Amino acid sequence: MKEIWISAGEASGDLHGSALAEQLRLLQPGCRLRGLGGPLMAKAGVDLIYDPTALSTVGFLESLRVTPVLHRLLQRVGGLLESAHPDVLVVIDFPGFNIPLAELAHARHVPVVYYLPPTAWLWGEGRAQRVAQACARVLCALPVEEEVYRRAGARTRWVGHPLVDRVQRAPTVQQAREQLGVVEGEAVFALLPGSRQREVEELLPAQLQAAQLISAQLPQARFFLPLAVTIPQELVHRLVDAVPIRVTLLPGPEGVYPALRASEAAVVASGTATLEATLLGTPAVIVYKTSLSTFWIGRRLLHLQQIGLPNLLAGRPILPELLQGDVKGERIAEWLLRYHQDQKLRQATQTALAEVGATLGSPGAVVRAAREILQVMAEKDETASE
Repeated sequence: MKEIWISAGEASGDLHGSALAEQLRLLQPGCRLRGLGGPLMAKAGVDLIYDPTALSTVGFLESLRVTPVLHRLLQRVGGLLESAHPDVLVVIDFPGFNIPLAELAHARHVPVVYYLPPTAWLWGEGRAQRVAQACARVLCALPVEEEVYRRAGARTRWVGHPLVDRVQRAPTVQQAREQLGVVEGEAVFALLPGSRQREVEELLPAQLQAAQLISAQLPQARFFLPLAVTIPQELVHRLVDAVPIRVTLLPGPEGVYPALRASEAAVVASGTATLEATLLGTPAVIVYKTSLSTFWIGRRLLHLQQIGLPNLLAGRPILPELLQGDVKGERIAEWLLRYHQDQKLRQATQTALAEVGATLGSPGAVVRAAREILQVMAEKDETASE
């Protein structure tokens, strides 16, 4: 029986890992799937060794508190790799843990595939070289990533972004509004505070304050908040219950696309959800807040004027970004109301989002990735038989 290991460490990685697991089962019936991930991967049939999704953090210094835990986990998984010796290890994003894990697996002669590798085009080619040395294949979501990893000596393939597959199954605007019970004349906005507890604690209060300010001007406004599975529900309920407006909580991740599709605009934590808003054509305000020390370390290392993925891919600021002290309810409300009131702005933003979305590839990324993984397994078998 073929044994495939998958390692993902954050909510987005859990999402992509679950889709990959389902596709691998279709293409390789009877294979055994093990690894690290969250509830979605477990639901997809992955036998979890450990769930690290609750440990994911925002920032450099914040990650130090979980480093000892991840180090112990790395040692444990390394020992299991030695004894189980799976046919292939697939690592998804989460570079602080997955790059060392890939190197451990490589040293134990387990072929490694990096699916959705770290953004070396932002961080520099040092990371790309480490990945290239440890991995049999690097499967990139963006063409610019493929170029960087190829220069570093990796065997790469641009498979496209798996979010393109997921968006194909999203409801239409009309379907989403019917599903959420939106009636004609209601203004709809989505609140996406992130998938990490620290993000929610830092960003959701300002988002809720913005919702209050909007409600004062638009009494018919509706607000939808998809709740990530990695966030304690009691935390969100406590924050939402403290504001005198109606905010509808939706289960995540299935609530994300209806909320974004039904909305005139959204406020979104910097990360994967900004690409989901991009692909769905929903104008958004990107928000990001971390410790001051982490923020300035990142700015010095990356030399970036923008941090939102849609803006980075566009090479210009197509979505507004509110960072650090600018994450305030009144600033968020100002932008959401502009999108609501200014049809020309909305249309121009949607045109720019469509241009960025086209760079993410065509549907079929997950199938292409699964086939590449199985090809790596086949190459291992051929080498062993020689």
